[in-house]
Amino acid sequence: MLISFSGKEYTMTNGNVMSRSVESAPWQDYRASNTGMVVFYASDPISELPIREVPEELPSEILPEPNYETGTYGFYGCAKSKIRTAFVKSKLRYLLFVTKYAGAKTEFRDKMVITGYYRIVKVADVKKMHIRYCSDYSCLDEDVCYALRAEDYRFVSIEDAYEVTDEILKSWGYNARITRQTRIILQEEPTLKIVEYLQSKNNITADYIKETKRLEPNVPEQEEEEEQDEGAGETSEGGAGISGDEESGDKAGSSGNEENLGEAGSPGDDENRGEAL
Repeated sequence: MLISFSGKEYTMTNGNVMSRSVESAPWQDYRASNTGMVVFYASDPISELPIREVPEELPSEILPEPNYETGTYGFYGCAKSKIRTAFVKSKLRYLLFVTKYAGAKTEFRDKMVITGYYRIVKVADVKKMHIRYCSDYSCLDEDVCYALRAEDYRFVSIEDAYEVTDEILKSWGYNARITRQTRIILQEEPTLKIVEYLQSKNNITADYIKETKRLEPNVPEQEEEEEQDEGAGETSEGGAGISGDEESGDKAGSSGNEENLGEAGSPGDDENRGEAL
């Protein structure tokens, strides 16, 4: 089994990580309004950059999400499938990634910050792929399991991140504590305010990718040889090729004005239940 971290694929014998190329998904164009959803990700405790949590060894149950190497969210595993379904059904455009900073810069430790965004332009139902290629899939009882793909995405340094204070949460109409399952749907004005703020800062997505790759565990030589053998076999069968890093854009595009059907999360939402961060 192969999984992708930092655009590189590793042989795995178990775990809950998708084993296929991003290009193998049935991507479809996606229409939406300029609204957004705030979603949580765990940041890594070793790096100064607020990159996603990097596993200490492979195989691992830690999903490579958000996958800023490919600009996708929800492709490599089933976690938070209900959140992604709500995103698509509400016709939202932007994913806004919030984390409780756990990194090496102690002056920012435990601050809640938005470090990046995706502008979603394609979606794919990957339920059948997850069931076939993942050993742990939570979408079995769901009608669909959407993966999201961005055309434009940007991540910034911890110094440039958008701090999320209690006052800001209240202005969004959100009164619950942020957990790993939190989703906060925002209307156009607060969404674009955050996007424009992040666009005014340096785009260091390439640094996120390099740092994530630097911290990844080494793959044993035997597994690397198996990877090469399986990759050669997949090429000879005419399968989709392994995609490398995708370049992130610097300018957010415009979209239609379709009605946003979502509402801000509340303490009673299923997705907001769980241990507070």
